[in-house]
Amino acid sequence: MRISVPFPRMRTSAAGQPEQADRRWLALPVVLTIGAGLLFWWLPGQMAPVATTTTATVGQGDLTINISGSGSIAAARSVDLPFQQAGTVTSVAVKVGDQVHAGQTLAQIDASELQLQLQQAQANLKAAEAKFSQTKSGTATPQDIASAQASLTSAKAQLDKTRTGSATKADIQSAQAQLDAAQAKLDALKNPSATNLSAAQSKVVQAQTSLESTRNSASQAKTNAQLQLQNAANALTQAQSKYSIALQNWQHVQQTGTDPVQPTKSNAQGKSVPNTLNDAQQRQYYDAYVQAQAALDNAQNAVTQAQVAFDAARQKEVSDVTQAEAAVSDAQQQLDALKNPTASDLTQAQASVVQAQANLTKLRQGGTAADIAQAQAGVTQAQANLDKLSAPPTDVDLATAEASVLQAQVAADTAERSLAQATLVAPFDGVVSAVNAQPGTPISASTAAISVVDRSKLHIDLSLSETDAAKVQPGQPVVLTFDALPDVTLNGKVATVAPAATVSQNVVTYPVQVEFDPGRAPVKVGMSATADIQVQQISSALLVPSRAVQTSGSVRTITVLYGSARTPVSVAVETGVTSNGQTVITGCVQTGAQCLQPGDVLAITSATTASSTQNNQRNNTPGGGLRLPFGGGGGGR
Repeated sequence: MRISVPFPRMRTSAAGQPEQADRRWLALPVVLTIGAGLLFWWLPGQMAPVATTTTATVGQGDLTINISGSGSIAAARSVDLPFQQAGTVTSVAVKVGDQVHAGQTLAQIDASELQLQLQQAQANLKAAEAKFSQTKSGTATPQDIASAQASLTSAKAQLDKTRTGSATKADIQSAQAQLDAAQAKLDALKNPSATNLSAAQSKVVQAQTSLESTRNSASQAKTNAQLQLQNAANALTQAQSKYSIALQNWQHVQQTGTDPVQPTKSNAQGKSVPNTLNDAQQRQYYDAYVQAQAALDNAQNAVTQAQVAFDAARQKEVSDVTQAEAAVSDAQQQLDALKNPTASDLTQAQASVVQAQANLTKLRQGGTAADIAQAQAGVTQAQANLDKLSAPPTDVDLATAEASVLQAQVAADTAERSLAQATLVAPFDGVVSAVNAQPGTPISASTAAISVVDRSKLHIDLSLSETDAAKVQPGQPVVLTFDALPDVTLNGKVATVAPAATVSQNVVTYPVQVEFDPGRAPVKVGMSATADIQVQQISSALLVPSRAVQTSGSVRTITVLYGSARTPVSVAVETGVTSNGQTVITGCVQTGAQCLQPGDVLAITSATTASSTQNNQRNNTPGGGLRLPFGGGGGGR
């Protein structure tokens, strides 16, 4: 067996000494060990952070502290104007975007009925005033006195007639006729005639025949309506199928532009190419889709109408049959009553005979004591009416007449106001934002006909956290920017800060309102806006970049480069507020005074790793690869 080794065997010279090449192989393990050690020593140093330094200059100027919020633009005033009366719109004098002035007519409804109501109310008022004047004066006209005297004379004559019982011959004949009729009805109940029985029986037969005819005709009408409903449903199914095919074809044309029936065709070379449609052909598929949709709508309407007709036929069948059955029952009851009168009918007929006999007897023998007393009461009432016309008015009469005048005045004022409400006027100067009324169309009292907004002073409602709201005061200046208008910036001011918080989902915010004058800027109500509220402004402050301030615990320091040599000196400083990447330096910790001057150069140190620098060096090294801090890499000679 032959075994190979990784190193060549040492060859000896003729004198028995190893050759020089064989001795170089013995030094290779030592070289590799040393190189590995140097590599592990060099790599951590190359990956350590490397500090990069930039410079900045101490500045002096004004620093503004802002609090930002966002919201939507709202008008100073906005109102939806409905008519207070329902009616038909006769005219609309404005359109959306028109400038209107307070009191300007915007729209009107038909006021003819309201005008008549006002005239009626004014006439009632005049009548009430006239009656009050007459009551107040207490002087009845001669005609009123004569009428009251005539009523008294008539009442006395009636009393005398009642006392004497002097009925006329015509009165007695009428009473006798009523007695004869009552007696004949009683006799008919006790012994009905054959003619009456036959007529009643004929009514029963006629009612039964009508019932059977009604059942047959109503059932046939219901069946016809049901068949029409089924035909309409079948037509709807066909229309739905045609609409589905037309819709698929049109969607295919929209998506591919090719013929849905024959998407491809062969060109002159015999190859299959898309069968693209021209505009006219595409229009044909679109027209087919529109016609199919219209046919579907018509079919759906036909089904609805057929269903209504079927329901009506069913209801009419029930109603007509019920009515015919009631007629049969009534005719049968009349026949039964004629054949077998009830005790109640006999008793009622007998009572009618007795009553008619009593009336006849009364006319022949004069009035009773009760009749005489009633006639005497009529005389007394007529005398009282005559005395009232002759006497001065009482306090009650005056109060009643005055109340009638007040009621009539209220009615007239109400009618006049209702007439004025038929005209819609602008309550303030503004811009028309919506018009929902059209001439010739009816409108209800609850519908907003026209909307008007006052753009003279717009505002934005913000919701700020309790921390931010504590710094905001009314009157603070505000800079406004708008999402839809990136080139527009407007100035405003804080108008109000709510004294109480609004809590929503356990989040506490305070409503803040910002007012601003839009001027000629093209802002619109409802646009989104961002408001930067200036809560503090520090004048002539020493400002340094916030990146230049290093913090270690509670100590803040900056590095100042002094002199032409730019010697770095670390200075502990006292800082103020920070805003927009700038920090205010208020003094030095040791001296307590302002230790910096505008123009001083500061060093800003930021830590980075050396990997990027080393990578750049390796990339710029010819041949690439990792350079070790020592030589070597080649084979020994």
